[in-house]
Amino acid sequence: MSLSAIEFIDFPGSPTAVVRSEAQPTNSMAPLMDSSFTALGSAIQSGVFTPTGPAFSRYDTEFGATVDVEVGFAVAESLAAEHVVGDVTIIPSELPAGKLAITKYQGRYDGLGDAWGEFLEAVKAEGYELLMPYWEAYDTEPTPEMDPADLITGLAVLVRKA
Repeated sequence: MSLSAIEFIDFPGSPTAVVRSEAQPTNSMAPLMDSSFTALGSAIQSGVFTPTGPAFSRYDTEFGATVDVEVGFAVAESLAAEHVVGDVTIIPSELPAGKLAITKYQGRYDGLGDAWGEFLEAVKAEGYELLMPYWEAYDTEPTPEMDPADLITGLAVLVRKA
């Protein structure tokens, strides 16, 4: 597993366009991601919104058997209304402003759980309290021909000095 050095930044916040799922079973995240990113891609192609950064997943509860999650993109301006693609509803939301601890993880998506654990423990060891939400940004878009070990995922968590 490969994590970059942890940085602490003041994040200004950002409006987002997302698909939200509450009490999402964590053992079925892949189908949620697939249907969400298909709908989001369709909305982008239709001009509903323009992303200002990579795709992300925002977690509003701790990861357990279920999690409250938003899957989407940061946008320059908040969506004026919900947008429905098939049976998927895209809604306006935000990545909130605040002090963030951030790092980059290089590796397969199935290693993200361990990466998060190592990252969060290191942040706490620096004297910070972990807050909600936290999110991951998919800096490298996966392709069929790429080596999954080359994927780069940004990890971010709101913090305050303990």
